Amino acid sequence: MKHLALVLVAACGSRDPGAPVGKRDAGSAIRAVVAADAAVDSPYIGVIAASESVDIAPRFEGVVAKVSVRVGDQVTAGQIVAEMDPKSMQEEQRAAEAALGAAQAAYRQAAVDLEDAKRKSALEQHGVEQGVTAATVLEEAKLAVKRSEAALEKARSTVAAETSHLQTARAHVTDTALRAPANGTVAMRFRDGGATVAAGAPILRIVEKGELRLRFAVPPDRGRELAVNTKLAVRIDTIATPVPAIVRQVAPTIDPASGMIIVEAELAPEAAIAAQLRPGLAAWVPR
Repeated sequence: MKHLALVLVAACGSRDPGAPVGKRDAGSAIRAVVAADAAVDSPYIGVIAASESVDIAPRFEGVVAKVSVRVGDQVTAGQIVAEMDPKSMQEEQRAAEAALGAAQAAYRQAAVDLEDAKRKSALEQHGVEQGVTAATVLEEAKLAVKRSEAALEKARSTVAAETSHLQTARAHVTDTALRAPANGTVAMRFRDGGATVAAGAPILRIVEKGELRLRFAVPPDRGRELAVNTKLAVRIDTIATPVPAIVRQVAPTIDPASGMIIVEAELAPEAAIAAQLRPGLAAWVPR
């Protein structure tokens, strides 16, 4: 009512003393007061997030055979959370074995060709010494030796490359089980069984247990006033009492998408309350 009286007085003062205040003017004044009160009293909305998270992804392209967990499930370090179909990996291994076999055969052939080129070069050298072979023929024989040496080196490199491919393919066959790297909670499930995924494409996202952070956005003017180490008392879904938090970081620039300043605060709840906190819960930060 105090706000309303002030607005009404201001409204009246803007007109002639004898002029009546119409219904439209009074309604506008009331709406202005409600908007002003909402701007003052309405809290900032934030969300609880884990300080660390990890995406579970295969190191190779393939088909997802099975995803063993769902969003919200608790996982432990080393637990199998998804598996890749080994059939495509086995096919890759067989192809790599065949390619290595062909490369090894080419290497053996290149070695034989080099020995033959060296033998011919030696014969031509003897012929030149005996005066029965032209020097140009000997030079051609020496060039043939160099070409054979280059072919042998190329074949050796191909064998090394195909050997590496085979080792990778064998590792893929035995590495189809994807495991959780640490204790945590499944936050996102991006793929289901039967989906084809590229190397590095995430199947799951796991937030690790540990320190939780509160992220919220404030107007730029409020962001300049909010200092690091400011203490807050925030309201969180499912928690009856306010949870203490301390501002740890205030973004130095405005977020272009929202036009707001992003603030991150560290939650400092009691042990009993900490057990109830989960990433993704909404929170209300007092202005």
